[in-house]
Amino acid sequence: MSQIAALTAYLRGIWGFPLTPFAGGGIDLDALARAVEHQATGGVDVLCACGAIAQGDLLTSEEWRACVAEIVGASRRIPVVATIPAQLEPGPTAAAAVELGAAALLLLPASGDAVAEAARLQGVAAAAPGVPVVLYHRSPLMLTPDALLALCEIPELQGLKDGHRDARAFRRLRGAACDRLLWLSAWEDVALPFHALGCEAFAPASASYAPAYARAWLSCLEGGDHSGAARLLEAHAYPMVDLRLSRPGIDVGVVKAAMAACGLPAGETRPPAAQLTSAERARVDELVSDLQNLLGAVAS
Repeated sequence: MSQIAALTAYLRGIWGFPLTPFAGGGIDLDALARAVEHQATGGVDVLCACGAIAQGDLLTSEEWRACVAEIVGASRRIPVVATIPAQLEPGPTAAAAVELGAAALLLLPASGDAVAEAARLQGVAAAAPGVPVVLYHRSPLMLTPDALLALCEIPELQGLKDGHRDARAFRRLRGAACDRLLWLSAWEDVALPFHALGCEAFAPASASYAPAYARAWLSCLEGGDHSGAARLLEAHAYPMVDLRLSRPGIDVGVVKAAMAACGLPAGETRPPAAQLTSAERARVDELVSDLQNLLGAVAS
């Protein structure tokens, strides 16, 4: 097993995503450290810094560095994947991530052009040779199997994170590259079909506020208890995802409201994120209360 593949093996399981706690014109790094601590002690296998749900696309280079450094420092030696957002130069950002202690990189697409994305991936690989890179397969990028196989010629590419939720497209990509890559699913409500299609890692929003819940349904899946996983997902993940997608711009706000309902400092969102209505906040509180009752029943 190569050095890269050996490290990639440690990127399986539950990925946690500490959300960025914006405060006025800056970032509350103490609150960020508390969020990392909550996820690290709650059982996540990987921490991903400055991801899409953390509004990483709105961070300056200086803010990105501060957040990555804080997450690495508070990670309790859990592997940290540093996200390279589209607005930052991929090569220098990759080199900075390694310098700050990141174990791997998550590359967000900047365009729908597979050739241009291959050039960005090459730049990351050249700046951080031997460091595993996971490509986030999300809009505006939609790869064909042949385009993915071309990207697989770059040895640092070690994983693909699906953000399209298209089971047929995922099946075709998975069939083309097979075990060449680590396969990661971004959306919790498709965990059942994507696990069946070969996903080895999951990035559920619930890990931000209830990592024990994410661990519970994944443990069911890994143990072959698909009906148990379905019951857990139906009880919280499905209605939570439906709420997050019910109105444009509230996705991040819903997850931060869930964190607040769990007593975690979530901070502010940055525009263009929309503010929740009182009815939406009440619905989040209801879902979190039901989840806490569910987890209590599971634990007993």
